[in-house]
Amino acid sequence: MTTKLLAPGGNLEMAVGVLERGADAVYVGARGWSRRTENYEMSSKDIKTLAQYASVHNKEVRVAFNTIASSTEFPLMLKTIEEFNSYGIEGVIMTDPGAMSLIRDRFPDLEIHASAGANIINENDIKFYRAAGATCIVAPCNITMDEIKFIQDDLNLKLEIFLHSNNCFTYLGKCTMSSYIKQDWHIENGKNRFFGSPNRGGHCNRICQIAWESGESSVKMTNDAFLLLNAIPVALRNGVSYLKVQGREYGNSLIFDMISFYREVIDKCKNGENDLSGYLFKLNELSKRRDVERDMRTAGLLKIAKSNSEIKRIEI
Repeated sequence: MTTKLLAPGGNLEMAVGVLERGADAVYVGARGWSRRTENYEMSSKDIKTLAQYASVHNKEVRVAFNTIASSTEFPLMLKTIEEFNSYGIEGVIMTDPGAMSLIRDRFPDLEIHASAGANIINENDIKFYRAAGATCIVAPCNITMDEIKFIQDDLNLKLEIFLHSNNCFTYLGKCTMSSYIKQDWHIENGKNRFFGSPNRGGHCNRICQIAWESGESSVKMTNDAFLLLNAIPVALRNGVSYLKVQGREYGNSLIFDMISFYREVIDKCKNGENDLSGYLFKLNELSKRRDVERDMRTAGLLKIAKSNSEIKRIEI
């Protein structure tokens, strides 16, 4: 089984750029339908342009529809996916099992990735989403290689694991912390967007990163980011279908360098190289750059959250 490098596309330039730098596939957010704000989603026009580019260069496009749709929004979701399907996209990323079932019936040739927001963590979860129509499971960040082999050998499903993401303290699709801040609904072309909820088209405001006071010190919930390296040859040997880099919200330059780095590492591993110690320095440099951007974004989100709410430091 061929393992594909799946890269983020927060805008058209990023999406085309990662394909140029060696990604086999790119995932983007449909405007109003993905777990990000519209700053990191793409218009139908740009998705069409991207799909045409990918087709010419033998690449693939995945579109995230991983918010939870209301009953009144299903017709619009179907219409939008039908439009993107006509462009030639290869798959969609979804969270809601009801939506998966509907898309599997209407568009049987589309790959359906069960999003990280589905919080799939055990065998019964996997069977549930497979029955709903998922053809690929996005694994939790702390998955073990034994679990990977079990999912693919015994449950016969494609698997996607993160090369770069965040070890969030909470379960992504079940965290409601962002909803506690005061923000409004916004209706765009018939699609509701609640800015306090990633599940409804908003973004995570990282409320967990507000300090909790304990005596004279303060603590924050764990929300560490990671970049994998030594797990790559093991993942390749176990036939993982997709190695994914998360980061539609990062700057283009950082993402381009991440994809170039991982393309080189993956190709080395495919050629039988298992000693990756020579890549540690570059990995560390990328990690430092990532941390700077991530810390700046977190600080900005917390500033917005505090200005729109009455959240204060909580004494414990």
